[in-house]
Amino acid sequence: MNTALNYHALAAWTAFGVQDYLGLEQHSKEIYNYFVHNPKGLLNIDSPLLIGKIFHVCLGFREPDEDIQEVRAENAFLCFSKALNSDNGSVHDEASARLMMLLINEQRHLIGYVESACQNENMNPYSFLGMLNDGMPNDMPMATNTKMLFTAYYLYNCIIDKANVNDEFVNANERNAFIAVRNHVLDNCNQLSRTPANRKIELGKIVFDKICDKLHKDIQDYSNSL
Repeated sequence: MNTALNYHALAAWTAFGVQDYLGLEQHSKEIYNYFVHNPKGLLNIDSPLLIGKIFHVCLGFREPDEDIQEVRAENAFLCFSKALNSDNGSVHDEASARLMMLLINEQRHLIGYVESACQNENMNPYSFLGMLNDGMPNDMPMATNTKMLFTAYYLYNCIIDKANVNDEFVNANERNAFIAVRNHVLDNCNQLSRTPANRKIELGKIVFDKICDKLHKDIQDYSNSL
């Protein structure tokens, strides 16, 4: 990351840690605007977990512009998906946990994007049968929120140190939020007993890959249009 972006990222996260929400808002605004003008930078961030966390916590602001919230959620999702490639187990696990939180707690900001990512690009919008043919496996849930549930279940199973992942959240509210999300995902997936656990994981990975592919494509397309 360039020096200015690194400064604002560290300052924003420090502000969040001491509950200086005005400081968080000011520094996160610089980060948001930077990537509006340099979207490809999201594909090559040195510290994707840190940048993703800033986009993530800013979803808690009372923001009247839903477009801004959706961009924050999508950027956070992309950053955390990048952090999954880290060789550092704690970084990998926190990224997995935060992706789960995005899919469940921030579902309203992502559900339209997930639905779009799971559509067949070649479908015929004027054909009812064509719209049903999304190219997904026959046992993929039709409901987008269930797709997101399975994706969160897949990500939970990606966590290496499940017993201690809670400790990655130094903020008590975030830690409690993750525990609630984890319990929600496990409880609801257990109730959907018609689909075996391993198959839920497989279906969740398919959806996760679809979301990541669309995010990469959209950023490339947006960058080319600037």
